[in-house]
Amino acid sequence: MAASIADIIETFGRRTAIIITSPDFEAFHKKTRSISDALIKAGIGCMIYDKLPQEPNTEDIDNAVRFIKRASCDSIIGLGGIESINCAKAISILINNYVFCNDIFSQTLINDPVNLVTIPTRPIFGFEINPFFYIADITENEKHVFYDKRLYPKAAVIDPELVMDNTLEEIIKNGIATLAIALESVISTNNNEIINTFALKSIDMIFRSLPGISKETINYEKVSLVSMASFMSGIAFSSSNLSISAAIGLALTQKSKITLADAINVMIPYVMEYNLTASTGKYTQIAKVMGESLNNVTIMEAALKAIAAVRTLESESDIPQKLSVFNIQKQDIKQTAKIAARYPFLDNSPQSVNSDEIEAIIISAL
Repeated sequence: MAASIADIIETFGRRTAIIITSPDFEAFHKKTRSISDALIKAGIGCMIYDKLPQEPNTEDIDNAVRFIKRASCDSIIGLGGIESINCAKAISILINNYVFCNDIFSQTLINDPVNLVTIPTRPIFGFEINPFFYIADITENEKHVFYDKRLYPKAAVIDPELVMDNTLEEIIKNGIATLAIALESVISTNNNEIINTFALKSIDMIFRSLPGISKETINYEKVSLVSMASFMSGIAFSSSNLSISAAIGLALTQKSKITLADAINVMIPYVMEYNLTASTGKYTQIAKVMGESLNNVTIMEAALKAIAAVRTLESESDIPQKLSVFNIQKQDIKQTAKIAARYPFLDNSPQSVNSDEIEAIIISAL
């Protein structure tokens, strides 16, 4: 795999930087070093920037940009989980634009980003491919979302061998978050044949790989399915522009210690219920892909089977289905809903959604 990455990177130039957070580097330092060594062996100058904390903010990004600018890189490699790849996206566009990360959300950026390559070390429910990133603002500690079509990576390297180094719990958790992103892509009002194809295939792969998975049954084939499902859900998500569960999830991570994947997983059945009457036909289509028997049932009964299948998968996978497990405080819900309503992930919802409706969805999940 490392040699293949060298073949990709050399098409962009002879100097590159690998961006990875400190926790990801600690977990994947051997693989990171093997990639770096392969690049250097191929005559490509390579530096590893691993000074980013587990939850980077805009100041951390500015520090990284100042350091990496001096290297005059032709490309940026985002290696690791969602935070590492978020940071790589931010760095790739800030290097060529003379603004601070804190100001990127309110200014028009003139110059194109440096060539970006993403290498996820776990399924990150589509963020390896889509042109979004989120970063916590140093002044407000609120996570802001930045979107620019130029942030589509030049290449995304999906290597199940990297994912095999994760715990079973991490693979399952991120796999179900991938399912959530794909589910909402199907019901988006922006849905089309291409989005539908990728999203439904992602759902199919998750339901072929996760049910019944255990330490004894986890293997390269199952991990490959989850990894490709993540990639496909990202393609669908980047075009559908809909994930209420991701918007709520991001807002919840600012009010508690819950991770984005955990928050998405708790919320998706409740988001599906909220959209049920507006998406009955599409839920029926989803239920078929999940392998549910739809003989002699009404369309509504078929749609309800899709929601029930998600709940069953979560239950059998020991995924928490209530926010109370994560000590979410009731007094924070209204502010959480207001934050979620500001995110662009609410576009194209089949039912209009505002902060009051988001608040009701969150309350139902307590």
